[in-house]
Order: sequence, then C-alpha cells, then structure tokens
Amino acid sequence: MIFQLDDPYIILVVALVLTFLLYFGLAFIISIFIINWDPRSQLVRLRFPLYIISSFTSILFIFIPLPDILLGNFWIYLIIYSLVAAIVSFAVKYITYKVVRIEKFSQISNLERTMNLLEVRNLKVHYPLLGGILKRKIGAVKAVDGVSFDVKFGETVGLVGESGCGKTTIAKAILGLVAKTEGEVLFQDTAIPRKYSSPLRQKIQMIFQDPDASLNPRKKVVDIIADPLKNLLGITNELEIRKRVLKLLNQVSLKREHMDRYPHEFSGGQKQRIVIARALACNPELIILDEPTSALDVSVQAQILNLLKDLQGEYGYGFLFITHNLAVVSHVADRIAVMYLGKFVEVGSNDQIFSNPTHPYTQALLASRSEIDPYNQEISFVIKGEVPSPIAPPPGCSYNPRCVSDARTKDCELNLPQKIKIEEDHFIWCNNPPTSM
Repeated sequence: MIFQLDDPYIILVVALVLTFLLYFGLAFIISIFIINWDPRSQLVRLRFPLYIISSFTSILFIFIPLPDILLGNFWIYLIIYSLVAAIVSFAVKYITYKVVRIEKFSQISNLERTMNLLEVRNLKVHYPLLGGILKRKIGAVKAVDGVSFDVKFGETVGLVGESGCGKTTIAKAILGLVAKTEGEVLFQDTAIPRKYSSPLRQKIQMIFQDPDASLNPRKKVVDIIADPLKNLLGITNELEIRKRVLKLLNQVSLKREHMDRYPHEFSGGQKQRIVIARALACNPELIILDEPTSALDVSVQAQILNLLKDLQGEYGYGFLFITHNLAVVSHVADRIAVMYLGKFVEVGSNDQIFSNPTHPYTQALLASRSEIDPYNQEISFVIKGEVPSPIAPPPGCSYNPRCVSDARTKDCELNLPQKIKIEEDHFIWCNNPPTSM
C-alpha cells in the first residue's frame, strides 16, 4: 500500500509530529529559564534530566485538547500550554530542592555573590526584667537594639565589638535560640521561623567558641560527626557514614586514625577542626562562627583561619564571623560591622574600616590594638570609662560618656545618632562625624 502526500492520514501524522515538536521545544525552553532562575540551581549536578522530565510531563497535557488544537484554536492553547509548562517547571524545581537529599548535590562553586543569603532587618532582642510580688515587667535589657545587615553568597561579614555588646545574641536570634522582640530575619528571601525545620537546619550551621563544651565527651569522633548525617540527612548505613566522616576529616586535615578517638585525646586546634567537620557534614550554605579561634594558640589560629578561607573558596559558604580580635577579622572578613551596646556604630568593607575608620569608637578600637614592640612596652591607648548598662543606656548617643573626639558636642548627650554615609557602602551612626584617622 503506497501513501500519497495528500493522504489525510499522512497530513494528520505530520501535524501531530510538528505540534509535538513545537510544544516540546517550548516546554524545554521554559523549563531551562525557570529552573536556572535561582542561584541554587548551580548546586544540582545534572540539570539536563530536569529539563527533560519537566518538558515530557508538560507535553502530556496537549493530548487532552489535541483535536481542538488541530481544528484551529492553536494560539489559545499555545498560551494555555505555556502557563502549564511554567507551573510544571516550578513544581519540578521545588521537588528537586525539597525532596532530593542534599548529599546528592554537587559541590558548591561560584554562587552568585550579588544574591543575599541572609538578611536581618531592624532586629531587636530585649530581655524583660521582672520585679515585685506580681513579677511585673519593670524594665528590659536591650541586648540588641535595631540592627540591619545582610550576608551574600560566598561572603564573610564580621561582627566586631567589646564583650557584652550583643554579637552572640544576634547569632542566637538568627538560630532561633532566643526570641526576637522586633524585626525579621530572612534566609534566601524567606522568613526564618522560631522553630527551625530540618531543611533549614541543613542550610544554617554554627561553630561555637569553646570546642570542649560543644563536643560530647562520651562519644567518639565518628559518632559526633555522624549525628547530622543521621538526623538531618537520614543516612543509616554504617559503612556509608564512615566513608562520609572520613571524607569530612580529610577536608579539615585530620586522618583515619582520629575517627575512633574521644574528644579528650585531641588538642584544642584538633577539637576545633572536628567542630568544623561536623558543621560541614550536611553541606550548609551559611555558617555562623562565634569566636572560633579565641581559645586557640596564635599558630593554631592561623591554621584554622586559613582552613576556613580555603573551604569557603572551594564551596562558596557564607560566613557570619563574630569576634573581638581585630587582627582575625582583618584577615577573613569582606565587610565589617562594628557594634557598641546593642547597636551598629560603623559598617563598611574591610579596607574602609581599617584604612578610613570614621566613628570615634572604631578609631578607639583600632588605636587600642596591642602591638609587639621591644622598645616601647607601654599601652599606647585605653578607652576610658566602663560600658554603660544595657538596662539604662545613656540618653542620646550611647557612646557619648566615653567619647574623647574633638567633634563631641552637647547634641551627643541629647539626640540619637543619625546614619551618615561616608562613602559607597560605608556608613556610621553619629551626630557629628569626626575626621578620619
């Protein structure tokens, strides 16, 4: 049997093939655009299968109205189908990010540095003071009093200030360990709830100041690092767990023989490496570091800092680095926020803070740095006075009782400091900005 070119069956088949190819190509283009419209898509090792799955799932919808399409309502159904393809692509992307286990993702590399990973807006944490027989509120400790900042992909933001200024409280508020009085915390444009979900705990990890206090002395290293693998990633195979733990230990320059030892058998630097390995176990995107090197020797500090910088360069982590050590923050931070009594007094890039400090408190911190000089062993500068109580901070600028700047006036005792732009991305909160050092 020979088919003629004008045979209606041939025409129908050709029409079906052309329609299928057109709609499939449209769905493929839409899926590429939507799935890649998110910096997290770079975490997925194989994106091409997602395009195919999304396109084939969408193409099933054209067989329902196919007779109507061939009868002339082509453009109407093309618009409808485009919407269907977009919805299916969003669904495939959502399922991939939420359902596929995070250990299936490839190593993070070159994520968009312009995208905000973490956003903190007007954060306040006040601890109520209760008194009297009825335990009524008689005041509040204003630990954090209205701070705003963000952390981008692959960026390190340093929080600097004296002890008790509220640095660790900010970290606790982000992690949901203390309640926020006011403000909001966003992670990838989504508000962080007080109670963390399992996927969110995978993405945000913390490295604590004291490794001795954060490691269970009754557990071996393999069990300590395996906890997030079991609880967050759901891995139960013991052989698989040991392989992953060994890989993590190698990343932090520890060896196979360290797996079955207890924490008391390690030095301070090795314990901190174990804590870092545990934080990296579920491949997070944001790591909060609270004084991670303060309890270590200077030589060990350098090893840990270089390790963190290498890991960030390889995997693109965002770091919120809390410290009072100016030498440390100058080595690791891209941007720095200087805190005093629960508020920011100066924010800028690393170069701007160290080369052009403008706020009197920042200048005082830099001037009080200790330097080794065998010919001059005197302490060159000391910030006078004591830090005021956060229960009853002084009126006006909270730093004014200790300020020795020539620009200090009576306004500093009466008016709240204003946000002043010094240069691009460099701000201070002051009534009368002094000249630079």
